[in-house]
Amino acid sequence: MFRPLRGYKARYHYLNLLVSCDFDHCNVFVLGPDLVIQGVRQFDEAKAREHALAVAKTYIHEEKKEDLPVLETVEWQPLGPGEWLNWRP
Repeated sequence: MFRPLRGYKARYHYLNLLVSCDFDHCNVFVLGPDLVIQGVRQFDEAKAREHALAVAKTYIHEEKKEDLPVLETVEWQPLGPGEWLNWRP
């Protein structure tokens, strides 16, 4: 059975940042072309958003060494009706 989760989404250059909150924790995901990074589970929504942004920055600037400007903030939006995240550990 499906049930809605509260969560947030944002973009960091070409990466999609997702924070999915369920009961007492939040799951962090960074999605890109041919890429899925699962971040560390967080117990606070604000910390989860910070962690997702840190993972995206690290991937683009340190792992891929791409010459893109470092964005200090992103615009987080709540997940809307009809947006689903099918995730299994």
